Amino acid sequence: MIRQLLAVLATAYILPAAAQSVPTANYTDIWWLATESGWGVTLTQHSPSNKLFAVWYTYDPRAADPNSPGNFKPLWIVMPNSTWVSPTRVTGDVYVTLGTPFAQNWSFPSGVPATNVGTFTFDFSSATVGTFTYSIAPPGGLASTDAAFGLPAFAGTKAITRQPF
Repeated sequence: MIRQLLAVLATAYILPAAAQSVPTANYTDIWWLATESGWGVTLTQHSPSNKLFAVWYTYDPRAADPNSPGNFKPLWIVMPNSTWVSPTRVTGDVYVTLGTPFAQNWSFPSGVPATNVGTFTFDFSSATVGTFTYSIAPPGGLASTDAAFGLPAFAGTKAITRQPF
């Protein structure tokens, strides 16, 4: 009886761990679409967990830059955690948060709000080529002080390549 219980417990523990995919490469780098210069994605893959941290540097459709007509202020959308669903596909929830410029020497407080606004998925066809899929849909009812307040829903897919140096 005890052997059977131990076998069941061992199987319950081992199977989920075995089912997790391991990426085929380390994708840590700066990625972009050369024909759309001005935005990009930084990927940092932690070893040995293989968790991927992503930051999408884009432009905020809510914030026209008053100093440069027709241009918009920067917006960073972050994926602090991820799941490899296959050796070449990773996905995770993404967040928008508020912050203070580094030069202001401001100490980071605990409890800084981060609002879940959607998901990122990265599909890699090689170590230097991939596809970036994003789905941004902030929740309703946000306070006007929330970093995601007024952010419109948008989604798309872009080809990305590793930035050569």
